[in-house]
Amino acid sequence: MNRMDGIKQPFAFWSVTKGALPNKTAQALIMFVALTIAPYAIPPLGRYRVLIPQRVAGLIHLSSGEAPELIETQAAKSAVDSPASLAAELKSTPGEIEDPSGHALDSFFASLSKTETQGTQTRVCHYGDSPITNDGITSTVRRKLQLKFGDAGHGFILIDRPWGWYEHAGVIREASRGWESDPMFISRGEHFYGLGGVSFTASAASASFSTAYEGEVGRSVSAFDLYFLTRPGGGDFDVAIDDQAAERVATASDEIKSGFHRVGVAEGPHKLAIKLVGNGAVQMFGVTLESNHPGVQYDSLGVNGAFIGLLAHYMDADHWAEQLRHRNPDLVIIGYGTNESQFEKLPMDQYEMDTKEAIRRIRAALPDASIMLVGPMDRGARGSGGGIVTRPMIPRLINYQRRIAAEMGCAFFDEFAAMGGEGTVARWCEARPRLMGGDFTHPTVQGAEIVGTLVYDAIIRAFEAYRARSL
Repeated sequence: MNRMDGIKQPFAFWSVTKGALPNKTAQALIMFVALTIAPYAIPPLGRYRVLIPQRVAGLIHLSSGEAPELIETQAAKSAVDSPASLAAELKSTPGEIEDPSGHALDSFFASLSKTETQGTQTRVCHYGDSPITNDGITSTVRRKLQLKFGDAGHGFILIDRPWGWYEHAGVIREASRGWESDPMFISRGEHFYGLGGVSFTASAASASFSTAYEGEVGRSVSAFDLYFLTRPGGGDFDVAIDDQAAERVATASDEIKSGFHRVGVAEGPHKLAIKLVGNGAVQMFGVTLESNHPGVQYDSLGVNGAFIGLLAHYMDADHWAEQLRHRNPDLVIIGYGTNESQFEKLPMDQYEMDTKEAIRRIRAALPDASIMLVGPMDRGARGSGGGIVTRPMIPRLINYQRRIAAEMGCAFFDEFAAMGGEGTVARWCEARPRLMGGDFTHPTVQGAEIVGTLVYDAIIRAFEAYRARSL
């Protein structure tokens, strides 16, 4: 039995109890209790006890909407900036993409250059945690890149909404009841989560995806590419375009492997409808909306509660590689740290190994793609004096990410510094319009627009520097 099998075994009960629990809240509570107790009840897991904060009550407070107390710094006690001074601060500290090698983004920028001059397409896969699950930050980056380089289609979207707040700008999406979602997480059994980190299974369900009726991007499509799993006993589903005659697709196969079905259409506004036939369970992941136009496709691949260790250990390596190779992005962005930041005693040696393993897996699947790590945003908590302070793990995680990126030949963008550094959440909560939500973690619509713009601006500045070097 290898090390990972030993870690997975204590969670065998999860596959049994999951289906018996009434809702996802109950499932999450049971899983949290298991993760809390297991390292103390099972000797082989003793080294993971450091993952649990000394004040477990602090996490219980989090579940009731309160934030744990931290030591309040002088920076957090300073006067709150007005919107005007906040804008000036952001302008003076825009943030730059760091690349000690000088070539980490060459492949991505070469593709962008061809898109700009030769009418080709560039693809980006952006992996992250809950701050991008509503596509706020990522939709801003996507829109701005597409307005500059061209709209090559929306990109990837999940079959259904695994969380109530999951949304994508520029796509009209509908789904029936009946889809059982399974986001990547610490679990025993299969780890086939598709490109987007979430699997959906049903025998009788439907979904549809349409181009946008309004807006600057997302108005046209020339192909829908469906991502699913083939396996023994898999059921069939029907695919129809614009309510026309349906085409039947089978998912039954002698082996478990990734399945893809591409439906081409005349360039323009269209609707894709999927309906399961009911002759067996179908496991689906998502669909890409693609255009023949030159430009950029930008996949927002956020998973609620995600952390870097999931990519390193709980995405089946061969399956994930199949998905990545099929999508064939020119840039993969890794943007985690939000969830790790709540554990002040996170074992950083394990964190470093997990981050490097995730990078190695991406590079093995996509040897020619560029990789960029994006550090977490500022994340706040209530200090002992009642003010909002930066969680102390945020700067520490960023320092590790910066060093790992340099060692692994990846680019790095410090989102925390770009948005203002320590105390930003406090200032953003007081700004009008408010820029940060009441959980001190997720930005408002206006805040997401600012963060997305910071990422976009940094990409463009680095791209212009690349072009200047290439002359």
